[in-house]
Order: sequence, then C-alpha cells, then structure tokens
Amino acid sequence: MNRNTFGTFRALFAALAALAAPLAAHGQTLISEDFTGTTTSNPWFFFADACLTASSAAGAQPSGSGNGQLPGCVAIQSTYNENLVGGQNGVAGPTQTLPDPNGQGALRFTNGNPGGYAQHGAIVSTTPFPTGAGVSLTFKTVTYRGNSGGAGGDGADGISFFLMDASQSPNIGSWGGSLGYTCSNANPPYVGMVGAYLGLGIDEYGNFLNGANWMSGYNGPNAATGDNTALGYGYRPNRIGMRGAGNIAWSWLNANYPQYYPSSFSASDQQAAVQATCQSGLVWDLSHHGKAVKVTGDTIPLYDYAPIPNAYVELPSTMQIANEAAMARPQATPIFYQLKISQRGLLSLSYSVNGGAYQQVIKSQDITAANGPLPAGFLFGFAGSTGGSTNIHEILCFKAGPATTAASSAGASEKQSAKLESGVQAYFAYYDPNNGWTGRVTASSLGFDSFGNVVLSPTPNWDAACALTGVGSGGTCPTTGVAGPTPAQSPTGRVILSWNGSQGIPYEWGNLTSAQQTALNAGDTSGSPSLSSLSCPTSPSPTPYAANDRLAFLRGDRSCEVSTAGVGLFRRRSDVLGDIVDSSPAWVGPPIAPYTAVWSDRLYPSATNPETASGSQTYTQFVTAAQTRTNVVYAGSNDGLLHGFRSGSYDANGAFVATGNDGQEVLAYMPGAVVQTIHSTTNNVDYANVQYGHNFFVDATAATGDLFYRGQWHTWLASGLGPGGNAIFALDVTDPTPANFAESKAASLVVGEWNSSTISCASAAGGSSCGSNLGNTYGTPQLRRLHDGKWAIIFGNGYGSATGDAGIFIMTIDPNTAATTFYYLSTQTGSAASPNGIAFPSAADLDADHTTDYVYAGDLQGNLWRFDLTSNNESNWAVSPGPLFKTAAGQPITTAIVVASGAPSPGMQQQVMLLFGTGQRLPVTNASPATYASGTQSLYGVWDWNMGAWNAYASVQYASMNAAATGLSTANYYLTPSSLTQQVVTVNAATGDREIAANATICWAGQTSCATNGQFGWYLNLPGTQEQIIYSPELVLQALTVNSIVPASANATSCALPSDIGFTYVINAMTGGAFNQVFLPPSAAANPAFSTNPKYTDAVAIAIQTNATGMSFVTTNGAGTRFLVYETNQVDTASNNIASGAQPLNLPANNTGRRLSWIERR
Repeated sequence: MNRNTFGTFRALFAALAALAAPLAAHGQTLISEDFTGTTTSNPWFFFADACLTASSAAGAQPSGSGNGQLPGCVAIQSTYNENLVGGQNGVAGPTQTLPDPNGQGALRFTNGNPGGYAQHGAIVSTTPFPTGAGVSLTFKTVTYRGNSGGAGGDGADGISFFLMDASQSPNIGSWGGSLGYTCSNANPPYVGMVGAYLGLGIDEYGNFLNGANWMSGYNGPNAATGDNTALGYGYRPNRIGMRGAGNIAWSWLNANYPQYYPSSFSASDQQAAVQATCQSGLVWDLSHHGKAVKVTGDTIPLYDYAPIPNAYVELPSTMQIANEAAMARPQATPIFYQLKISQRGLLSLSYSVNGGAYQQVIKSQDITAANGPLPAGFLFGFAGSTGGSTNIHEILCFKAGPATTAASSAGASEKQSAKLESGVQAYFAYYDPNNGWTGRVTASSLGFDSFGNVVLSPTPNWDAACALTGVGSGGTCPTTGVAGPTPAQSPTGRVILSWNGSQGIPYEWGNLTSAQQTALNAGDTSGSPSLSSLSCPTSPSPTPYAANDRLAFLRGDRSCEVSTAGVGLFRRRSDVLGDIVDSSPAWVGPPIAPYTAVWSDRLYPSATNPETASGSQTYTQFVTAAQTRTNVVYAGSNDGLLHGFRSGSYDANGAFVATGNDGQEVLAYMPGAVVQTIHSTTNNVDYANVQYGHNFFVDATAATGDLFYRGQWHTWLASGLGPGGNAIFALDVTDPTPANFAESKAASLVVGEWNSSTISCASAAGGSSCGSNLGNTYGTPQLRRLHDGKWAIIFGNGYGSATGDAGIFIMTIDPNTAATTFYYLSTQTGSAASPNGIAFPSAADLDADHTTDYVYAGDLQGNLWRFDLTSNNESNWAVSPGPLFKTAAGQPITTAIVVASGAPSPGMQQQVMLLFGTGQRLPVTNASPATYASGTQSLYGVWDWNMGAWNAYASVQYASMNAAATGLSTANYYLTPSSLTQQVVTVNAATGDREIAANATICWAGQTSCATNGQFGWYLNLPGTQEQIIYSPELVLQALTVNSIVPASANATSCALPSDIGFTYVINAMTGGAFNQVFLPPSAAANPAFSTNPKYTDAVAIAIQTNATGMSFVTTNGAGTRFLVYETNQVDTASNNIASGAQPLNLPANNTGRRLSWIERR
C-alpha cells in the first residue's frame, strides 16, 4: 500500500541505537520462541504496534539490566485506538475479544476489520546468532480478517521475516510494500533497513517484489510499477518472495559516501536522495543535477535489496495467504516456513499451508555472490503492516538453530507402513518430508544377543538412497556412515521400464509414444520464462533445453537441476530416491510357497490340473532352479517408480551369500499411468518443478508370489498406485539376472498394465464398462490359484471410482496362453454421491489345497463381505446377498481381513473367524495435513456362521448355523456389534497400557452350555482419542496382533507439534480377551531394569506404546519365543536412523487356531 507513518519510529530508533549498537559478540546457537503465551522466552526489541495478544503487561525494551518484555496488546490499546478484534475467540463485528487465553495467543502487528488500517509493528532479536555452522529456521504465520481490498481481494499488506547483520543496530525499513525491510520508492522517508541481509515477504497485497524495473530474464506478465527498490518481479498479490542485502538509508549513505550525501542536506533533500538511490540502486549525486555518480565511466552500484533470483512463488487463488472470512484465529490459514542457509551460503526455502505437504521455493542456491559473504552473526526479526486495506498479521512461533542440526520443529523422518522380510535382514522404508520429500530403503541385520533375544543392528548394511544417489567426497551416507566418495548409479545404466498402452517398453525418450512425449513436456515452451528458454548448468558451459531433459531427470540425471548459481531447469534434489509413504518393502528371494509337486483340488478331485500336466515343471523343480537367485527388495516411491534393490542371495544349501548385498537398484518400473501425470502445469504437483510440493505416484505395497502357466512356474509382482492413480500392473520377476533384467527384455518383463479405461470384463461379470468401477488402487493384490484351474490376481476396486461402487476384480491367467480375463463382483453398495470402495481383498483357502475358496473384504462404509469363488465356472462366482457384518456407525474398514479358524474350547467344532480393525487415513495434500476417520474405532472378531453351503460339499467342515436359528432379524441376517460380546478396555494412567481387567466370556450362538447365548464374536473399542487401525493385522499362533495409530492432536494454529503415537495390540483371536502378561521385557537378562518396568509387568495389558508403524515382522528365537520386529515413526537419537524394536511375546501354546488367509514371508 502507498502509505507510511514513519515519524513515530524516529525517537525509538535513537533510543535503540544508544541501547544496543553494536550488540555484543556473544552468540546464541539455539532459539525457540512461542508467542502464544503471556511472555516470551527470549528478549526482543519491539516497534510500534507489536504486541502479545494473550498478555496485558506493559512492555519494556531489553537493556543491560534486563531482558525486557514484549507488551500485551491491551496494554497498548491506545496505540491502536480501536477495539482489538479476532484472536482465539474472535466474533464478527467490532466487539473486543482480546486478551487471548494463555497458550492460545500470538504476536500481533496489526488489528483487523472493521479497523486495522495504517498500522504496523516489528520485533528484532537482541543476541547475535553465529553463522559459522549456517542457520536453519522455522516459523508459523496467520493472516486473516481483512477487508478484501487490493487487486487480489485479500487485504493488505503483509508480513516480513528478515536476517540482518548483527554488527548493526536494530532498525526497520519502510512500510507499505517494503514490509519494514526494503527502502521505498513511494513512501517517505523512503529509508530501508541498514545491515539487511535477507528478507522474506509474505505478501498478500503484492508489492514486496514490485521494483522500478524487471529482473534480468523476467518478461512479465506482472507490471513493474515501482513500489520499492530498483528491481523486482512486478506487482502480484498473494505471493511469497525473497529479497537480498541492502543499506539504503540516509544514515548509511551519509557515513559511507559523504561527498554525495553531505550532512548539509536539508531533511527534504535527504529524503529525495534516499528515494533516488532506492529507485536506481546506484550512488546518486543530488547536488549535480540529480544524476547517478560515475567513476571512470561506470556507475557505483549499491546493495539495494535485489530479489533473490526466482526465489518466489505466486500462490493460486485457491490457496490464499489471507483468509478474509475468518473472524477468529482458529479459522485462519496457518503457513509454516522452513528457511535454511548453509555455512557456504546456500539458501533453501519451503512452506507448508494449513499443515499440508512442504512445498519448495528454492533449494541450495548460492546467495553470497549477490549478497556478499555471510556476516559473523545474524539478528532475526519480523514485521507486519497494513495501509488502505487491512488484515490481522500474527506470528505464532519461531525456532532457529545451526543448519547442521535437525532444525525443523515439524518433526523428523516419518513413516506410514513397513513390511519386514527375510530371516537375515529386516528391511525398512521411510521418508523425510522436511528434506524435499526424499525416501530411504535400508537393510539391517537380524541376530541374537548373548541371551538369545532377537536384536537388530543399529547400523544398516545398506541404504538404497545412498546407493542410487552416491555420496560426495567428504560426505557420508547418513544411515550407514559409509564415507564418500561413492559413485551414483548411472542414470543411463539403470534398467527402467514402462508401458506404452500395449506392451512393456524401455523408459527411454525414443520408446515413448508421441502422446506420452507430449504429456511429459506439456507447457515447456510457454510461460514466462518458458522452460525451453533456459539452460542446464553443465560443465564447461551450459547446454540448452532438450525435449528429453525431463525424462533424463526422472531417470536420475542431475545435470539439469538448478545449480547453486540458480541456473537450471528442474528442482534440486537431496536424493534421487523419492519419498516412500505407504509402500512397504516386498522381498523376493528363493521360492518359499508351501506348494508340492502334486496338485489336487479337493472340491473337484477329478479335475485336470495344469500344474501336473505331463512335461510341466513341478514346483519342487522350480524351487531348486531358483534357490540361488538374487534377493530383490521392491518398494514403490513417489518419484514415480517401483524400485527393485538387490540384497544378496542364498546358496544351494540355504546359507546367506553377502555378495551383492548392497542395495543397488536392479530394476525399476514407471507405470504408463504415471508417465501421464508425473508432469503437470500446476507447479506444486509437478515432480520436476522447482516449486514442487508433494504428489502421490506409486504409493501402494506390491504383492509378490509364484504362479503357473505355459508349463512353467513364474514369480510375479503386482501392484496398484494407492492415491497415485487408478491403475494396476504386473511384472514377471522370476529371473533377476542382469541378462534378463534388461531394458531389451521390457516386453517380456512387463506382463501388463490396466486402468479404468482399458479394463473390460467378461459379460457375465461386469461387461465392457466394468472398468468404471476402478478407483485409486489402494491395498495389496492377491496372487492366488482358483477352482477354474487358473491363477489370478485379485484386487479391490479402490477408492474414488466413477461409480462409487464397492467390489473386487479378478484377473485370471490362461494356463496355456497366459491371456488375461477380467471379472468384477459388485456389492451394489455406494454411488457417486455416496462413494464406497474396497482396498484389501483377503483370499481364504478353507481346505488347505492351495486353492482360494472365499474372498473376504471390508469397505469404506463399514460392511464386511464374502465373495464365493468355490465354483469351477466363473459365471457362478458371486458375492453374498448382503454384508456379513456392519460396523458401528459405518466405521470404515481399510485394511486386510485376517481369516482364521479356531475352536472356542476343546472338543468344539472349528469356526471361521474374521478379524479386523477400523479406521482410515486420508493422505496429506499441498493444502491440508493427513486426516483420520472421526469417532471411536474398534477391533472386531466376527464368526462367519453361514457355512452350510460349504459343508454340503467340502471334506473340511466348520461350525455353522441355520439362518432361522440365529435369531437375527436383520435383512439377509447380517451381524452388528450388538451381536457380539464387548471386551471393555481401559487405559493404565501410569503407563498408558491398554488393559482388559477381566475377560468377558462369550456365549456363542448355538451353545447349550450357558444360560444366555446368541453371540457371534467379540469387539473392543480403541480407547485413545482418534485411535484407529490403518495397518493390517496378523495372526501369531492364537493371537491377533496389530499396530494402532493415535494421530497427533495439534491444532494447526498451535505451536505444539506432537508426533503421532501408536500401540501394539496382542489379544486372543477367538475372544478378544487378554493373555496373562503377554509382553515380555526386551533383553531382560541383559538389562534387569526392564523387568521392573511397569510397562512389562502389567498382567492384563493388551497393548503397549511402541509407536510401531505398518505390519510387524514375526520371528522366533531358539527357545521358541515369538518376537514382533517393527519400525517406528521416531528417530533413534544415538544412530540418527529410524528407530526400531523387537518385542518378545509370552504366548500360550496354540492348540486350536490356524490362519486361512496366508501371506508368503521368509
């Protein structure tokens, strides 16, 4: 805005100069400030309207005798001269609502609508922060309750954060578009900050980067209307941008160039001289006809707060800095900033809107060439202002530390799911949202300590991110500690495959279809500047843009990434491996399925089985042939690729061979669906864009398994994309030798890829339009043998389909030709208006003949379904007439169902039990954090009592009831929680353990041994706030184990940033009750202190806090004790690696239970 009331600062500046110039050299290396309370933890100089909304105290400037105190807003209300509105409990209209409650306030600079005009405030730290180790900063802002003024309709003006040379006295620049940082071309007295080094403008009005002229290389469309300084990127509302160093103030000009800025100038001449200097960025001689000073023919340039090249982001209209409609702070849109300057002067900036994914603005760009070297110390400051339009401008919290430490108060590396395989190594996959959304896959040795306990090596054997990216000279791999230099895998040497719509292809430019090439380069020749007008910073000289540059970037080429000088096409990555959020590692080594050389279908004993045809390879022969093949760990990543990393092998005797146990990538696959979406003209979802935030591409856990066709056994991998899209693909990973894992073999390695547009079903099961039922392919497919003599991939229809239906797809593979046929079994529930969907199908083999009989699955609306595949005729496959069970209030079922059998007591018939939990996690977006299902969630154990049809023709029998005898009055006799016995869970206040003090006894329907009966299973409610099940459960002996998550409850406008926590549950699968003291102390013999920890002496505990994520890996020691090996969402402070654990269990002997839905694992 074109206004300024600077005169009120003159006396304050003089006082501060006497008080603090220059500040002491003593440095502070960690600053953490929470502005939500009544006081601050650190001393700050304050200017004009700056105040704490939760305080009523009078302010006191820091002095030699004290730290001072920021004033409370109500204490300086006369400065505002109006009611103070907004805050935690703001209401519409002029009613005063300050002070805020303690802990729910903010640092405020301006008031809001209906007042708040022509106001400003600022604070500056008092203690120099040393720059020798760089600096890493985070802070959170809110802007709200404006009058919708300005061209953007979002009020004015903005907030600035700045770093200034600590050798200078604290001072402030002009207001208006200068935001207290730069000099002004429009608002007297025009002065800018002295000693300014870096300023970040959070600029809803649009003038902070509006210079008199455009920056070199910028050609619009924003008009340069010259609000401040000489250079900029024009006027643009709703922009976040950065400016560099400057000293344009009369005091500095007079001290450094007295011959051109003499003390004899009048006040008006001084202002005119400052204004001319600001507008030109040159030393100006006002006494000689107002011309720029030239020395030997050249003008004398000055630091004039020039924009940091391309260090800005113009936010879309859907993502406003200011929420004009918000009357109170909780309705505002908080924005979290991460700013880092390395000790070499490399600048990085990213931001997070409303708790969403961090989005990059600039990455590791050298600012010392334009800004000069880093000063010895920095002072930090914030400022905010309004003019003819208004907004409330507030800061919530601030943190500063050396750049060599983890400075983000948003948390460290996070992880969603982990699957751990192999008796030799445990594999962890995780991601870091604070480092450009990078990912890691590590392999850690599993072994035993001297007391027989299962332990994990604290240092991984390899880290795929380091193997793929390489380690520079003088650096180390952060997880393994291996010192550089180690070479990166050659981008041109990587084996990367894709799909062109009809067959597998090498992921090379010349192999893509013209439509794929167009999708990959859309918009490159438009925009200002266009990508095609830029160059790659190659040595010895830059090379111009080429059409295949983005593809090379996606293959791992770094040559076109933006250099430290700001030259380049694509964003600068910390690691080539992208984030791995929901894709757990899937291990493939020697064949381990429980198949035999003889195949028999017990439901159809006279059937001809292709697996036993004359001349066919038997499974035993297949095992022998593949025993020594390379182990490969597969994981999907949001860099658009499914990756396969080698991990040693086994010899013919089953001994592990360490050769090749190094995490080198041996295969990668970019789905054709991802080729179409990984580039976008929307910057924050465009993977290669310098302003990329986050997007999902390949984010589902792959299934792997052995299957038979064309007379041979094969190993396939099948996977969806999770939230990354509505496609599923299959790869033949039977032979991982270099000769076979080659781009030239793409057509045979890629079995196929199918999406909602290309899937066409058999007429009896969905018809040609069945593909419209396919949504985003969450969950893990199942590779199973069916009664029609064919192998198949079974997968849920996912979420977000065009129809909104819930159902499963079955893709059969012809045993002679390998041709595929699709079938879709619909539950006829859900619609576009009320969407439903299924993620995880669970295949059940009821008679142990390795042929799937039923498939069970839960849906988003809380229904539990059974799909009958017992027929050898595909047209007879069907879903149950209605759900078997409905959860309370439609609790969503988003994980796999454990299908188990067990007898309630010795002598009773085996029952088919369906074990599952409820909950849902909606993934993070660029505008919102991850969110979870609301309401109480539960764990269930439901008896499938309707086994009469099965018992009529199967040799293996299960407990069953006649429908009329059940006493159920619901349609199609479905069960509800009222049909089950509740196990009551309480929380131990001292330990947090989940406990069942007394196990409830289940009187099963049909029993005559108890007075009351009619129960069909059990349930328990999870006691934590929003505690839920988003990871699939497992059966261990007769116990059900599952990891829960309790989402962090931090408010987006709070400075508290707690981490999610989680509990590991171990309960009786048949009853839902507690075992006696089921959790053993880990390494108790080695560390007796564990034995007295009440966490492990709780006899009635069913869950303890482990913060485990994903599914645990079950292994056994020599004494037969089961251990749950797990990964957490925490960082081990000793090793700086992801924290993990091995929890021993005290389980009784399994006399009755067995798993009917099985998972291959080593």
